Formats: sequence, C-alpha cells, structure tokens
Amino acid sequence: MTSTVTLAQRARNANLARPRYQICLIHPFDPRGEKVGGLETYIRDFITFHPTDTDLLFIGVDATGDLRLGEIHKLTFRGRSFDFLPILHYSDQQAREAARSIRTSLTGQFFLALLRHFGPIAKLIRSRKCSVDLRRVEFSWLPAVLRQPFIQMLHGEGASPNLQMDSLLRKYSFVHNTGERFAVAMSEKFLCVNPFITERLQRTYPRRKDKIDTLWTWVNTDIFKPQPLPSSTSPFQVVFAGRLDEFKDPPLMFRAIDRLRRKLGGGVMFHYIGTSDPHRFAEFAAIEDITVRHGFKDAAGMAATLAGAHAGILTSGFEGMPRFVLETLAVGRPVVAIHLPQLEPVIHDGISGYLVARAGTVDEMAEALAQRFLDVRDAIDADRMDPVAIAAAIKPFTPGTQLARVFRYHQQIQDARGLAMAPLAH
Repeated sequence: MTSTVTLAQRARNANLARPRYQICLIHPFDPRGEKVGGLETYIRDFITFHPTDTDLLFIGVDATGDLRLGEIHKLTFRGRSFDFLPILHYSDQQAREAARSIRTSLTGQFFLALLRHFGPIAKLIRSRKCSVDLRRVEFSWLPAVLRQPFIQMLHGEGASPNLQMDSLLRKYSFVHNTGERFAVAMSEKFLCVNPFITERLQRTYPRRKDKIDTLWTWVNTDIFKPQPLPSSTSPFQVVFAGRLDEFKDPPLMFRAIDRLRRKLGGGVMFHYIGTSDPHRFAEFAAIEDITVRHGFKDAAGMAATLAGAHAGILTSGFEGMPRFVLETLAVGRPVVAIHLPQLEPVIHDGISGYLVARAGTVDEMAEALAQRFLDVRDAIDADRMDPVAIAAAIKPFTPGTQLARVFRYHQQIQDARGLAMAPLAH
C-alpha cells in the first residue's frame, strides 16, 4: 500500500512540476455576447480548445454591463475556465452602430481604456509572465512597451486603399497601416489568414519575411457535422451568416437572391444569420418578404440553421478564409460564391458548390449566381449532392490542424524565454 501511495504521490508531484503556460488575449470583445464573425469565433474557439497546461487571461469588453471594470472575473465558457478582465462597458448594440470617429468607435474606446488601466494590466501580464495574442495591430504597442513577446494576427487587409472598406476605416487608414508596420517589426510571429496577404507583407517587409506566415481559419467539427439535406427543395433555402459589411457586397447578394426568386417563380427563402441591419441597402427591399432574419446564433444554433438550408452564398470582394463558408460546407451544404483564390481549395464546382467569376456588370454577376443556384437545386433533386463529400473539403481546416499551431508558437516562445511557470493559485 505504501508503495502504491508513493507512486501516486510522485505522479501528482510530477504534474504539479510541469511548466504551465500563460497567454494573454487582448481584444475589444465579450465572449458571452452576441457578436458574430471570424474574430469573435477565433476568440471563442481559443478559449474552447486551449491546452490543459495553459492558463488564459482575457482583457476585453463587458457587453452586458454586469461586471466591475478593472477586476478579474473567473468565467467558464463551453466548459472551459479563464480569467476575464473587462476594461470597458460597450454593448453589442453600440458595436452594431456605425461609429463616426475613431474616438467613438469600439476600437478607439478600447484603446483609451487600455491607457486608463495600463498600470494594473502591466502588473498582471508581467507577474504572470504571459505571451500576448493579438487580433488587431492597433494594440501592438502594449506588449511592446511591456517588453513581453506577442503573436500578431492579421484577419483581413485592414484599410487597404485599393479595397472597398467602410468609410471610417478608409478615412483613418494611416492608423492601421502604422500599426501594421510596428506589429511586423515587434512581434515574434505575424500570422495572416491567407497566403495572398502573407505574400504582400513579405514583399512589403522583406527583412521580416521569416516571421510572417499563413494561419488558415478553421471550423469546429465537433459542432459542425454533415447532416442530411432537407427532403424537399421547394422552397429553395439559401443562407448567409456574418456582418453585412460593404466589402461583402450585400447589394450583389440581394440581387442574386431576387434573380433566383424570379427564376423559380417565388420558390425561394433567404436566411440571414447576424445582427446587421440589411435595410441600409436599397436592394434588400426586393427580397425582404422572403427573408428570415435569425439574429445572433451560438455555434450550435448556427449549425442547426445551416443544416436547414440547401446552400450558402458569399459575394465578398475580399476575405480571409471565410469561416461561414467552412461552417456551411462542414454541415454538408454547398456554397455558391463570387470567386476568391482562397476558396479554390474548398469549393469544387459541382461537388461542394460553385465559384462565379467577378466579371461583367452587377446584373450579369447576379444572373450567373442565380444560375449556379439552379444547378445546385437540380443536383440535389437528382441526388448528386453528398453532404459527406461536401464536408470532406474542409478536412485541413480544423482546430487540431490550425489553432494548435498558435498554442505551439506560444509554448515555444515561453520555453525559449524561460517564461513557463508553476500553476496559478485559484
């Protein structure tokens, strides 16, 4: 008995002696809230899949107004615990409204909140010996000032003057561009959501080329799984999820749905999952009566709604790797999308959907999209669309292949700097 107890005690002591890693996430977001999008899903999945030998400190926003600012709150999300330090009250409703200046925007308000709480934040990050994980280059100054290592992610092209952006980003593009240069110089790793952004940055910053790499987005295949197609294609159900930003070209999306409606004599339903107001686009009026606005959906609700559709639609002028596309394919639904190079590995014509060239007039593109939806409908009716085969297209885009790399980078950075420490006392 003594020998058995001794071995068990040794095992416990060995576990206690193993180094623990400390990661600090900084982003103007509340994982308990209703915001949806690639950035938000990244953070929710970061919490969900963080390794058991890793402790998380998340500096963010209280969207509900029920937490005291500047204090650590121990929260549980999807069964995983983390420390949450809210530094700003900012509701989801405020976040949905277009800001007229940087100072009134969520990013601007959060920047100022970081300054107000700089002392306690600095003490926390330093005492925990954290490496920092950032989603926005505008906040890269903080770990740099603290001389703490950080990994920077660039989720989109930011305020590139050559791309269609909302007016505020366009007006203050210099803020993003300055932050980008600084983050590339100071970060340990600079990760981009597709290789085209990676290549641009490597050309722009050739001396920093080795630290710039691609990290594709992913889909949680524990939640998003292949489901049987709906038994009938009448009405034909088309779905889109995400924010209705200008670069996603909602007018083209709505025109394509309207064109499809006319081709099918009205036998179409359009499902929108998200919290943006589509009424700000005049083209929405033509399909409002056939639109179901689902509002916010958590991951399980999103998967169920996607499974109730026949196909997804994407009309963006640019993207990273759109998470909505991966999630739609993962439940076994084809996607008809305007061509983006990064979609080529997952959307295969006639198998997992169709890619339509961005060419010609808006009406011509809407017509081409509508025709491809007819092709999808015919293929479903002929039993030529296989949900399992569709879902197979996203096999490389899972947390185990993509997100795991980020945790590995943090561990390597902390090991190299001797930052790994004993477990935090809870």
